[in-house]
Amino acid sequence: MGDKMPTINIKKADLERLVNMPLEDEFIEEKFPMMGVEVEEIFEEDGEKIIQFSINPNRPDYLSVEGLARGFRGFIGIETGLKKYDIESSDVKLYNEGVETRPYIAMALVKGIVIDDYVLESIINLQEKLHWVMGRDRKKVAIGIHDADKVKPPFYYKEVKGDKIKFVPLNSDEEMTPREILEKHEKGIKYAYLIKGDKFPIIVDSEGNVLSLPPIINGELTKVTTETRNILVEVTGTDKYAVEKTLNIIVTALAERKYGKIHSTEIIKGNEKTIYPDLKEDVLETTPEYINKVLGTNLTPGAIINYLRRCRLDAQFVDNKIKVFIPAYRVDIFGEIDIVEEVAIAYGYNKFYGEYPIIGTIGELNQLEKKCDFIRDIMVGFGFYEVINLMLSNDDVLFKKMRIEDNNYIEVLKPASIEHRIVRKSILPLIMETLRINKHKELPQKIFEIGDCVIIDENAETKSKVVKKIAGAIVDNETNFNEIKSYVEGLLRELKINYELDNFEHPSFIKGRCAKIIKDGKIIGYFGELHPEVITNFELEFPVVGFELEIE
Repeated sequence: MGDKMPTINIKKADLERLVNMPLEDEFIEEKFPMMGVEVEEIFEEDGEKIIQFSINPNRPDYLSVEGLARGFRGFIGIETGLKKYDIESSDVKLYNEGVETRPYIAMALVKGIVIDDYVLESIINLQEKLHWVMGRDRKKVAIGIHDADKVKPPFYYKEVKGDKIKFVPLNSDEEMTPREILEKHEKGIKYAYLIKGDKFPIIVDSEGNVLSLPPIINGELTKVTTETRNILVEVTGTDKYAVEKTLNIIVTALAERKYGKIHSTEIIKGNEKTIYPDLKEDVLETTPEYINKVLGTNLTPGAIINYLRRCRLDAQFVDNKIKVFIPAYRVDIFGEIDIVEEVAIAYGYNKFYGEYPIIGTIGELNQLEKKCDFIRDIMVGFGFYEVINLMLSNDDVLFKKMRIEDNNYIEVLKPASIEHRIVRKSILPLIMETLRINKHKELPQKIFEIGDCVIIDENAETKSKVVKKIAGAIVDNETNFNEIKSYVEGLLRELKINYELDNFEHPSFIKGRCAKIIKDGKIIGYFGELHPEVITNFELEFPVVGFELEIE
């Protein structure tokens, strides 16, 4: 999927069936973008019309035709307000016996659902997309969808040794141990890195039948087909909120289908008992004044409530406040400004227009930006080329390849791409990634970047702080510590910075060939020869020297 938003292909006939009205292509192309869902193309395949939608990652509830139809019915006024789902109780229990690497599990049943080819395809696609958007490619959340009639509760979630149990994995006819699945099965090989050590998470029924090996693969025994009528959904992961919300998204989507009824299950861990799914709505408060001030509108409380209901929320106006009820499958509404966005969507972005400011001002460069321009001139004078990278990257580039262990970073809650989910706190790793991409170019290569990094600051209002940094690197067959030292000292001299140098042990650099830059007792940067392991991690074949410096 690269850097694009997730896309889903939906059969038009299935969408019409769920919306309960015929839809002209032009009507689809006009209305869906207004509710924040792009229509990429409409085409024919095997005699059926297919619509390809591009879904914003902050709306995983739109990753299925059921969720899209539910939202669309509200947007065009067929069925407004918060959709209520009845939950019937069941005697199904799961005993969570403790899995250290993936401690959280949630489970629910959807009974009586009529599964045809449309429904089956939608289930598979929703599972696949949620693994990426909510699950960080299964790292955070993994989903198992099973034929409930093939197994017998109660269920047990536990860890086993890699050779202590055998079962037939999905789409296979050969019995394998968990360890063999990681070595032989396509999914096992792809996701083997998610299982650490020699203990494997497993879900079994009361007779020892294996439902799944999270987060790798389900068992063939519980494969869902068009004959399936009762579905068991289990979600495991490392984040309790993400696990619970993922379950809510799936079961509410399935309940949109004909005859589908949600049934609860009980998760037991020691003395703690939890009933899933929890579909209780969240509640937020705002005021008409706040909404009108942000949008520049003059909407009455009644109009605001009407717009919120079209976004499938509910609202009440009490004591000059609007109390908003948010469905349990929404993961994108956290504060007042998110409520404002919902009103704006239903009101219509096409109704907003720009105005000229009433005060004329003359802009000039910020002093820090002037300093950055001065540094650029110095670096270009030294023979370096400037590069510009995104502020978002991933833990593989920022930490693993740099031989750094770090969990103290800021992560994007709903990233558009799994490759761009962590806000950088250092520029040098991205400089190395740029060298990797350009390794076929002639040597020497001398590049630098000036840009923002974001670090955690508990004292700040946002718990974070933006820091301007410069980083640079040279790759050449004869480069060394003295070369990068001369450039760094030249830069410091031009900036008239009083500094000291001292030996520095940094995991990304060769021991004894790295120095820290100290100003007024504070480390403001470092430079040296990159560690051979770092160089090979970035697929480079020649020595690399680099530096990073904080710009005050």
